[in-house]
Amino acid sequence: MLVPEGRTEDGFEQHLGVNYLGHFLLTWLLLGKLKDCGKRGSCSRVVTVSSSAHRAGQVRLDDLNSSQCYSAHSAYCQSKLALLFFATHLQVRLEADGSAVSSCAVDPGMVDTALYRHLWPPLRLAQSAVARLLFKSPVEGAATALHCALSPTLDEQERGGGYWANGRREMTSSTPATLDPRLQQSLWDASCRLVGVAQD
Repeated sequence: MLVPEGRTEDGFEQHLGVNYLGHFLLTWLLLGKLKDCGKRGSCSRVVTVSSSAHRAGQVRLDDLNSSQCYSAHSAYCQSKLALLFFATHLQVRLEADGSAVSSCAVDPGMVDTALYRHLWPPLRLAQSAVARLLFKSPVEGAATALHCALSPTLDEQERGGGYWANGRREMTSSTPATLDPRLQQSLWDASCRLVGVAQD
């Protein structure tokens, strides 16, 4: 989060490569196995960790690598919005082919971890003081993701999908852009090209 401008070994802007494309590719590589293992009443699950920061994001399909103008904040927010696009579009695709696999996005909330280490130093000091009082512990921050990964109620009562925060599905989760199927498909296609997998 908020790392200085840099590139991964594959040449991707770091937020895009680490936060989004790595997750996209791993899921792609595991999807066949997830489909084979999922059963009605016991779905396989893909849990994508996004963030409320997605609300400040904009997926720039013409500059996913933030080459034209780099802002650590914009790059981070874009990566978290891209994750939400991915989770939503994956759920649509899984439902369309009848797979016993579900996909959801999770916001862990503000969690007291080392994630904030790249903040401007005065802000980092303030964040450290506030975090002890108001942020979730790592255990508390993991609770919603674990619920989405493990809770039997997702199979029994409420099929997966959606955007989850504070242990429940949020009805008004995100920006209108995340609901645009054309943007979701465009990002999916661009992601396939970037990581070198076949588009279908």
